[in-house]
Amino acid sequence: MTAEELIQRAKDFSEKNNVPITKNQFEGTVDDPVPPLPYMVYLTPHETGRGADGLNNLKAQEIDFELYTMADDEERERLAAAFEMEVLPDVEYDAYLAPVADEDCYQTAYEVRGLLKKTKGAKKA
Repeated sequence: MTAEELIQRAKDFSEKNNVPITKNQFEGTVDDPVPPLPYMVYLTPHETGRGADGLNNLKAQEIDFELYTMADDEERERLAAAFEMEVLPDVEYDAYLAPVADEDCYQTAYEVRGLLKKTKGAKKA
């Protein structure tokens, strides 16, 4: 499983459940305002080069998904359960729920660690 595959799953989830998604943050403008809740963002905060025999031929990737909802209610629980089932069924993750007081909403964050990706030129791994 790679970060790119998880991002595609998240985009498919987004379309199916009518939950807009973007990388890092929505940039609200007059012509393109931030969408109403619920919405999602994903971040790729860290990569680590790994390998052997003096060659880094793997990257360990991390990816975070954040689901923002109006309240910690049945709708949030339904979306979170669907996201976990459709996007994260075969990867390990940590999930956190926190209120975002200044935005008057709730964040459900998912942290996925240790996704391996072969780098260019890597034939075996």
